Order: sequence, then C-alpha cells, then structure tokens
Amino acid sequence: MEMFYTTFGFVGAIALGIIILVVFFKLVGLLQGKMGAPAIIKMKGFLKDAAWINVHLAGGKLLERVKFVGFTDHSSVKGGHIPYQLANMVVLESSAGKRILIRSDAVKMIEEIE
Repeated sequence: MEMFYTTFGFVGAIALGIIILVVFFKLVGLLQGKMGAPAIIKMKGFLKDAAWINVHLAGGKLLERVKFVGFTDHSSVKGGHIPYQLANMVVLESSAGKRILIRSDAVKMIEEIE
C-alpha cells in the first residue's frame, strides 16, 4: 500500500502542476483578450501627409512608392493573439491601398520621393 501512495503522490504532483500551468495561461489569455487590438501610432511631422516614400530594407530589397502610415503600438495590444514579433512594426500602404507590415529592425532607410 505504501508503494501506491508514493506513486500516486508523484503522479498527483505532476498532474497538479499541469493544472496550475493551464489555469495560469488561461488567465493570461483572458487578460490579453480584454485589452484590445494594437493601435497604429502616427508620427506628425515625420513625413508630409500623403508623401510617397521608398523603403530600403536590410536585405537589400526596395519597396517603391508606398505611404508611411505609422507603427504598431506594443503597449496597446488588447486582443492578445498577436505574437511578440509582430509588435512595433512599421505600417506602410501601397498605391493599391493594401497595408504592409515590416519589422522595424528590417528598415534600413526611408527615402521621401515626389
């Protein structure tokens, strides 16, 4: 009978640990869900309104004729469900009106064009 209690105690401790971790991550998910979606930070005076720009990326790629919209705001992430890597990204808009998100550390240079 003693072997049953020692085995049950070990298995019970592991099961209790898993239950505690599940409850913790569920609570963290609920808190993130209550906070909402990330906001876009607009920077006044950085680029003229409706200015076309060329964005030079670290890999040597060039994004031509896009508009700078802003940055995603990490502090206003309310919806959760957004990986950490997608926070603080540069938001651009193409001439077709489609949004482009780029990691901010991938931007090497922003060039305003006419």
